[in-house]
Amino acid sequence: MPLTTRLIQVDVFTASYRIVGKVRIGSTGLIGLLNDDTTSYLRVHGAVLARLHMPTKLVARYEFAELTKRGIHAVCVRSRDDLGPLVLLRGGFSRVLQYRVNAISQVFEYFGTFKWTGKFDPAAILVEGTNDFLAFYDGTLQAVLFPNLRAEAPAMLVNRRKIDIFARLEDAS
Repeated sequence: MPLTTRLIQVDVFTASYRIVGKVRIGSTGLIGLLNDDTTSYLRVHGAVLARLHMPTKLVARYEFAELTKRGIHAVCVRSRDDLGPLVLLRGGFSRVLQYRVNAISQVFEYFGTFKWTGKFDPAAILVEGTNDFLAFYDGTLQAVLFPNLRAEAPAMLVNRRKIDIFARLEDAS
């Protein structure tokens, strides 16, 4: 019996490009796909590329573009449901608290609501566990060197391996 899959619209950000296209996800959603350690790439269908420093100028179109997961800084989606089942996002059925956070990498600043079980512990969030991509809700991504590049999304996944600074702003709940 084949697995049910669907295509979702994504905006993928790397250190030098923004890639807009569609990604095929299964029942585990985008978070399951990106945190799957049996594959090291992400296939984007109908990929359109723009350089970060010239975000309105399209530089290439491809039927398919293969991106290494380690090179991805963030992926924005148009619906929270595209991220996947809540149990995968939360890591269990514990009480989940919401925190307004700011995460900074060498290329981007991220603002959003981050859900975490228990006390906010940046060291544990950034170092412990096996998931490389963290879910931010009602998020904003802004390029550090190119302030005209700004993206807002109801949900985004941020590569924790790219984060240099992670700070709590205020309680969201």
